[in-house]
Amino acid sequence: MNQEDSERIIRLLEEIRDGQRLQLERQAQAIERQAEALAQQRQRLAGLSESASEVQGFGEQARRVLAQSSKLVKSARILVWVSIPFALLLLAFAPWALLAYLSH
Repeated sequence: MNQEDSERIIRLLEEIRDGQRLQLERQAQAIERQAEALAQQRQRLAGLSESASEVQGFGEQARRVLAQSSKLVKSARILVWVSIPFALLLLAFAPWALLAYLSH
């Protein structure tokens, strides 16, 4: 092997070394970006879990409101069935009272 071949091998080895350094730098940057993305995903997940717990609270509140509404509707139905006969009696009494007043 002569001097020229040795220099050529040295240049090739230096190019390989430089390529490996560049590759390592790029991998390090990629790992940093992945770490940042992972941190963002963890923050989003934490926010979503908080939102989910809030939604569960809203769901429970909605169930309570629906239960109260159901009770109110039942009470209104009973009130209607009780008040209808009185309203009919009043409607019957008003013309009777008017006829009695006009006949005197």
